[in-house]
Amino acid sequence: MSEAMRIVQEFCDRMVNRDAEALRGFIADDAEYQNVGMPASVGVDAILANLAGQIGMFPDSYEYVMKNIAVNGDVVLTERLDMIRTPGGAVLGVPVMGTFVVRDGKIRRWHDYFDTGLPMKMMTGEDVTALVPLEY
Repeated sequence: MSEAMRIVQEFCDRMVNRDAEALRGFIADDAEYQNVGMPASVGVDAILANLAGQIGMFPDSYEYVMKNIAVNGDVVLTERLDMIRTPGGAVLGVPVMGTFVVRDGKIRRWHDYFDTGLPMKMMTGEDVTALVPLEY
């Protein structure tokens, strides 16, 4: 496993701890994070604030489940299910494709691509069965 892949895998694995500040050591001071279609967060403090907000939106569950990971040099591609618990108690996965650029042992750029409306549909109890992949 490459160093870049190891860093991204460990970073994603730690999401289950629900502690944004504990992720500081993985992120470069001037990093950029963006859920594509939303404004970017630039700088480690802004990124950690963004993550803390996301964790707070889903107070009962927050975990990244890695389905596939690939690396090319310092670029790591991830296919994940970002798990959230709905008010009804179901734990559902939002399919996410992520691109991470790792340099000097830190995440410098992180862009996630997903249906930004899907988490809200899940949180309001809408049946999303037809909107997510059938098999993982």
